[in-house]
Amino acid sequence: MITILTTTEHEFLIKEIINSVDRLNELVQVLVGDAPLQKGDKLIHIKVGKIYLTIDWFDTEPPYLFPLVDLNENNLLSLLFYKIGNEQQAFQYISESNTLYKHLLLATKLKFGYEIELEELSDLSAHNKAILHHYGNLSPRISFNELRELYASALQQASSKDVKSYTAKHYLNLLLDAQMFEDAIDASKTFLVESESKAAKIALSIQWCTANYKSLQLPYNSDSLKTILAKQEDCIQYLLSQTLDLNAALLAMEACDIANFLGDFPLAKEHINTAIKTFKNEEATEFLGEAGLKKAHLLYHWSKNGSPQYYKAAINAFQDTLKVFKKDTYPDYFAEIQHSLALIYSEIPAPPDEKPMWTAFCASAFKEALEFYGKQTHPYEHAMVCHNYATALMDFPPAKLHNNHDKAYGLFEEALQIRTAEKYPMERALTLLNQLELGWLMHNQDEKQEGKRLESMRNKAKEIEYLVKDENLLNRAKEQLEKLEQLKTII
Repeated sequence: MITILTTTEHEFLIKEIINSVDRLNELVQVLVGDAPLQKGDKLIHIKVGKIYLTIDWFDTEPPYLFPLVDLNENNLLSLLFYKIGNEQQAFQYISESNTLYKHLLLATKLKFGYEIELEELSDLSAHNKAILHHYGNLSPRISFNELRELYASALQQASSKDVKSYTAKHYLNLLLDAQMFEDAIDASKTFLVESESKAAKIALSIQWCTANYKSLQLPYNSDSLKTILAKQEDCIQYLLSQTLDLNAALLAMEACDIANFLGDFPLAKEHINTAIKTFKNEEATEFLGEAGLKKAHLLYHWSKNGSPQYYKAAINAFQDTLKVFKKDTYPDYFAEIQHSLALIYSEIPAPPDEKPMWTAFCASAFKEALEFYGKQTHPYEHAMVCHNYATALMDFPPAKLHNNHDKAYGLFEEALQIRTAEKYPMERALTLLNQLELGWLMHNQDEKQEGKRLESMRNKAKEIEYLVKDENLLNRAKEQLEKLEQLKTII
């Protein structure tokens, strides 16, 4: 619903214009003075013979700011149809000579990604120039630093605090897209202090939350996580109060992660279930798949942290996401899901009579993941899957057609070819440690092979000392060397 908020002197004319178009009054209501608005309404102000289009803080329209427009039948109907989303009809009411035409054209080009000529940007506000260069289809593109300068100019020239906050919101988008998260955090703090309206504060707070969320690094600081989560939940409640359910659901996905990092799994589940429900209602298929994937990872994490009853729920959640992320249309997601399923199949507690079934599922899922994560195309992921597959094989029951331990050793070696000391020292150390554990399980055909293997294990354990400074890993390597020395004494 579009709401026009006006004064008594304009009420009759506005209603007359609206009623001149069949059934338009079903989509537009006219309120006088301080009449209460419905949640989620798009608002237009009309006073002193001018039409004011209010700021759209939450991305339901292109971020183009229209100037004041004279109140007349053509201008009002054109803007109403633009707000409704019927741009073709909007152009029926105005000619190219109308000053509104240029703004309507640029906003429409911005919305649909149509090409914009540089000449069309003349005589525009600094905000609109920055927005069109940022989001519009212009050629040639200006540099990142030039765009930052445009935003700086727009912020300086802002005609009101709300306009400045709105420009700031999109400037923060620029920093986030450039992964300049610390800059975005610092800037958002400043903009929040200067903001005035509740909507502006919420819009900027969301940017602050996202910048902090994306800047997180291990080890997480519990107090920082709690601060981010509290701000996220405030923003979610506001968005829901304005029936901006899709915006709230997107933020709830990030809140799910923060709660997960804090170990508050029930709260994380509550947030992701809220998001999933919204995406189902909105029929937002890809978002639904993303949320389902996040829920599956949450359940898996929960199961690994003292609640093994959630392993099967995690399996079901991952398999549900395969209804969206099919192998032929989303091969990257499909491979990620198969890798996650393989890990669960390798870890799920099972009685001896069920173990062969789970190991068969596990091997099949690892092979599906490796089919996509090729050594040449996705080397890092290929090494990760090889490492995890090898680790899983160490606990497989004996196979009839091959030796699981020999196969695991080969996969570890393949991972080590990629996980070099120069590129991935930490990952290499982990692979070497797991391969050392495997060495104690493997069968040696004769003394010569035994001596060769022990020397290889000793070299691998010593190598770890040069790769990492992590005390836990170094202690594990030291334990391996001590065991090897003891065995050498016995032999």
